[in-house]
Amino acid sequence: MAAEPRAQEQDFSIKEGPIGALDRELRVDAVRRLERAIKRMDGFLGREETRQRGDADPTRLLGFILADEARRLLRGALSPASTRTDESTLRSAYRLIGTLANLAAWSAPASQESCALHSFPYAAARDTVAYARYGCPETAAQEAIYANLLGFDADQSRLLLTSSGMAAYSLIENFLLRDVLRPGDRVLVHPSIYFETQEQLRALRFLDIRIAGGTNRAALLNAIALQQPKLVFVDPLTNSAELHLIDLPRLLEDAARVCTGETWFVVDGTLLSGGFNPFSPPRSTNIRVLYYESGCKYLQFGMDLGPAGVVVVEAALAERFERLRRGIGAIAAEPMILPRVSRSGYLAYLRAQTASAEAVARAVKAYAEEAGEQVLQPVFPGMLEHPDHAETARYPHLGGVLAFRFHDERFNRRAALEDFIDALIAKARSAKLALTAGVSFGFRVPRIGAAWSSFDERQAFLRLSAGVRPEAAARLGRLIACAAAEAAAPDQYAI
Repeated sequence: MAAEPRAQEQDFSIKEGPIGALDRELRVDAVRRLERAIKRMDGFLGREETRQRGDADPTRLLGFILADEARRLLRGALSPASTRTDESTLRSAYRLIGTLANLAAWSAPASQESCALHSFPYAAARDTVAYARYGCPETAAQEAIYANLLGFDADQSRLLLTSSGMAAYSLIENFLLRDVLRPGDRVLVHPSIYFETQEQLRALRFLDIRIAGGTNRAALLNAIALQQPKLVFVDPLTNSAELHLIDLPRLLEDAARVCTGETWFVVDGTLLSGGFNPFSPPRSTNIRVLYYESGCKYLQFGMDLGPAGVVVVEAALAERFERLRRGIGAIAAEPMILPRVSRSGYLAYLRAQTASAEAVARAVKAYAEEAGEQVLQPVFPGMLEHPDHAETARYPHLGGVLAFRFHDERFNRRAALEDFIDALIAKARSAKLALTAGVSFGFRVPRIGAAWSSFDERQAFLRLSAGVRPEAAARLGRLIACAAAEAAAPDQYAI
């Protein structure tokens, strides 16, 4: 077996302004698609059937208002003369794109009409059963953008857009239950996969579900060799307090040598979005991969426009998955509102997230060294002391999520952590540092929340989405460490 790489810190630093180039891409995308949406609405408003309905038709009135507002945005904040495009402007533009595109649309468009208004912007082909849940040209366009953005090759794999991350999981589960698994088949689960996935799996009582005895790559590989499962669930970066990291491409390479039969791997890549391609050659024929992730985290560049998810499968399985997605109604509802940029722009955003997370972690660690006491333990795979740090070598980024645990276990409970967050938000406001409280991650503005396993709120931890400004993140890290030291002082909490 090849020697393990020596632990060393990767350089995730940002060479230029982390967001400027990305925002230029988003701006171009928003302007182009907003102009197209206006033209689409103008065509609808100019139809004889629309004009005949007059001012009594609220759809017609709303169409005029929205198209005028969109033009005003193009002349103002999105005009060539505007020197700055902020997140609020971009969010408004994408919302308008979606509303203009869908205001007069029918979920089942007509194939022909006479003296009636029943299609927008054009009738569907007669030989198709064109329900919206079957997809549309905009769905296909968004899927092609996402496939490129995430680094997937269209010759090797097929990306499908779904209505949420859990809808993406449900699509995969439907395929496995119909086409792969039989009662009694063995399923091996990494101990720290996403809790909602765990809940779904526990309900499948006819399967032989085993939990791997360790969290690192070696432990998982040993379990695979010993158990010879039909199916393996693994998150390369776990959404947990430990943020376990696995070099997934290497795990698949090694698994090909120890698996005696066909073995399926279900991979949730949400936290390492765009960081690897499990379908790239060389591929072993006995290792099969089903990939999915949430589309409302990094893929929306912090704008949180709406729920979405993606599934990626081998190209040979594309038709089967398309039929299953249609059958369970899992397709994304509003592909028009989702942003479209290049892979380089996406990776720049994610590297900015990683640089910010590292800046927070280093600042917390430095504060503890100065104080001579570590009250709060930062957890991030980019830190040398993280047990899985050696696994980072082949990833272009590590996302922007980091976790914290108090050394005093009394504070690692939901109520105590939420009190701490309230105090921290107040301190950040006084220090004029942007910080919000809440769930999810991938935002531009840092966001902190209390997280815990679904079955034990006493084992809670802090989770921070670090944002995209490394220089501000360092100040935020010091503020977090200072607030933790104050909170842990005697008589601060009645626990």
